Amino acid sequence: MGTWGSCTSWRRPCPCICDSHESHTDELTVVATQPDKSPDRISGMFDAIAPRYDLLNHLLSAGLDRRWRAAAFRSLQLTGRETLLDVCCGTADVALESRRGRPSLSAEARSAKADGPPAARVVGVDFSGAMLALGLQKVRAAGESGRITLLRGDAMRLPAADRSVDAATIAFGIRNVQRPDVACAEIARVLRPGGRLAILEFGVPRIPGIRPVYLWYFTHVLPRIGRAISGHGAAYSYLPASVGTFAPPAQFVETLRRAGFSDVRADPLTFGIVYLYTARRAAT
Repeated sequence: MGTWGSCTSWRRPCPCICDSHESHTDELTVVATQPDKSPDRISGMFDAIAPRYDLLNHLLSAGLDRRWRAAAFRSLQLTGRETLLDVCCGTADVALESRRGRPSLSAEARSAKADGPPAARVVGVDFSGAMLALGLQKVRAAGESGRITLLRGDAMRLPAADRSVDAATIAFGIRNVQRPDVACAEIARVLRPGGRLAILEFGVPRIPGIRPVYLWYFTHVLPRIGRAISGHGAAYSYLPASVGTFAPPAQFVETLRRAGFSDVRADPLTFGIVYLYTARRAAT
């Protein structure tokens, strides 16, 4: 799933971090100060930016967020019978795309009917009431109320029974959780053995020509645009701080393994601006 091909590519060293490779230790961070991630602060912040959240996601990523979510969904390899849990679901973009089926990224793929089956049912969980309210409006407008359920809840205490879902996703939310290790263990708890997990999260590119441009945009341009459009200064200053202090890919891969996942991979997308973490719930 990575930008430079699969783990077995012979053309260049594999860019991914996975169970068959040693962990990289030269990860880089943006800032050193850990931002406040108390649930009340984070939920309040997302409540404040909810009205402009979707617009800013598409604008600030130049539309690439749709491609990243499509890559995550394809990695789940759904058959159309599964119940999918979307943690930190926000305004339900992933939930809705999961019900539309596997998105194709080219006209050629669409003409070849390469779209995969949708999830049979989706449960979205988030602790921001305002985000869920907007998500519910979108779900109703799409006519998906019978297939998508949105619940207010904490990623560290998921409102789901043990082994009750077949697949799980988190799109750009795991870094906002106060204890990501606890959230990963919770996801492992509710996944059935063999269930697949896909997590999207921002990273810091390691390519010399890309890294300085990205850091300049991420730390100077993005917060200013975010503040101007959302009217909330703290939220878009928090974004680069939360990315810069999140665990490097190799470390987060280990977190997933310790939580009970196997076949863990971290694949860079778009030069490493984003990482797609994929894993499977261990059979025991």
